[in-house]
Amino acid sequence: MFTKFRDLKTKEQQSTSMELAEHAKTVMSTLDEGIKSLDDMDAFLTYLHEVGASHTKIPGFNRQYFWKIEKPFLDAVERTLEDRYSENVENIYKLTIKFIIETLIDGFDKAQNDKAKS
Repeated sequence: MFTKFRDLKTKEQQSTSMELAEHAKTVMSTLDEGIKSLDDMDAFLTYLHEVGASHTKIPGFNRQYFWKIEKPFLDAVERTLEDRYSENVENIYKLTIKFIIETLIDGFDKAQNDKAKS
């Protein structure tokens, strides 16, 4: 799992890794696309189910790994909003990221089950 990043032991190595930066950008773009499509629930569910399902192709990927994006996402929201960040905003984003992650997991689980049946 994430074999490209295993050798990045120090914060300095992690902060200068272009591959890690690109992966982080992809994760945040996925979250951004998910949030943007919340007004169209069919598109939202389809998109995140497809992203979740795509992770079944990653050897050794565990569905619980999706939860690893929760804290960095919430930290990024807090840093981005600065003084506009409030307890109410925090609660909204906590519910949003939880819903996104659960939807990713649903897509992952469905794809795993479909693979097992075929």
